[in-house]
This record gives sequence, C-alpha cells and structure tokens, in this order.
Amino acid sequence: MQVYNNPKYYEIAFSFRDIQKEVDFIEQVIAKESRIPVKSFLEIASGNSPHIKELCKRGYSYVGLELSKQMIEYSREIIKKSVLPAEIVEGDMIKFSLPKPVDCALLFLGSFYIKSDEELQSHLDSVANAVRSGGLYILDGAVSFYPEDIRKQSWEMVEGNIEVVTTYDPKWIDRDNKISEAKITLDVNDNGEKKKIEHLEIRKIYSINEFIKKAQETDKWEYIDSFSDFDVSNKPYDEGRNIVVLRRK
Repeated sequence: MQVYNNPKYYEIAFSFRDIQKEVDFIEQVIAKESRIPVKSFLEIASGNSPHIKELCKRGYSYVGLELSKQMIEYSREIIKKSVLPAEIVEGDMIKFSLPKPVDCALLFLGSFYIKSDEELQSHLDSVANAVRSGGLYILDGAVSFYPEDIRKQSWEMVEGNIEVVTTYDPKWIDRDNKISEAKITLDVNDNGEKKKIEHLEIRKIYSINEFIKKAQETDKWEYIDSFSDFDVSNKPYDEGRNIVVLRRK
C-alpha cells in the first residue's frame, strides 16, 4: 500500500475536493433524512482525514477508521496540532467495532475495499453496529451506477513546489464475478526530485441495485436516495461523483 504510506503526496493528489461544499451537502442530507440528531461522525477508510477540521469546526466529534499506520500517524498529528474532538482508530472496514456508537457514517472517494459478498455482509453489519438507529451511512463513489464507471482517469495537482500527477487505471480481472483490479500511480515532482509511487487494489464492483439489495437483506439498512457531486439537486449521472445514502433501521 505504498500510495497510502505517503500521506502528504496523497493529500495533494486528491486536493481537488471542495471540503466545505461536501460537508454542506452532508448536513443537508442529515437535516432531511436522519431520524436522530447528529453530533458524531465515523469516517471509514479515513486516510488523511481531509474533512476532520471542517466537521470539528462545525461542532461535531469525529472518529476515523483506518488501516495505514502512516495515515493514522498523519491524522493524529492534525488532531494534536489543532486540538480537535477527534480520534483515529486502527481497523479494517470489513470487520470492526467501536467503543460507542456514532450518529452518522461516511465513506469518501470510492474507498470501498470489499472483495466478496461475505465481506460486504460483514462490513454492513459492522457499520450497523457502529451507527445508532435512525442514523445515516453516506457513501461517495462506492458503487457503480453506470457500467462505464470502470474507466481510466488522470489528473494533476500542485501545491507549492510539489507536483503530483495521479493515474487511476482499473480493469476487470474476473468480469463474471465483477472483480476489478485498479492501479493507482502517483508521479511526483517534489522540488525537482521525481518519484513514482504505485499501488494495486482489488475489489468487487457492485451495481447500485445489487448494493441496495444486499443492504436491505441485512434487515439493518434501508435505502434512502442517491445524489451526485455533493449537490442535493443532482441525481447520479455518468462520470459524476455519485453518492448513495442508507439509513440504519
């Protein structure tokens, strides 16, 4: 997981996000669909925790669930420096538990590392145990709304004297069972020093209908709605950042 072992470059690579807009959207969905007041969030596969400051600034507490020790250390340093009501828990999204439940769970940027129906079942059960009844689970880019979602993408981001060109190149390795392998490459120019950082990840691609069916079969989740690009007025479209919302029964 070399990409995830380089939090600073990863942060630059994905800095195209409008964090304030994304949190605005989350609050709008919560206001409409959550059946409980929300004071605490769980971010699954939290990485470098880009939303942590904005959420805490708005009065929420935050728990991040992450496997990469480098990402955990990076986020914990943010918490320490900014004195935030937050913590990072080391754990696997497939099976985990929290000391106390939260009011809402979040997953961003397709960080949905599930390789089988059994892993999906375990994940949905774990999240259900972590979220209070009536709370939401908001997933960004986790499921496929269009077959064309499996496509190569590349973009460039610059911060100061550091340039990062990111390439995301997925391909089917078992089309019948919908297993894909994605190669993530960061081509970094750090003050003239060039580095290539690569990572392969394998996952099962669920269509939106398959995902809703699996979630509802747990008898712990109900499907609420789908959106795109962190805008409550936008429905999913091809090439959009498509989002699905579940609610804990």
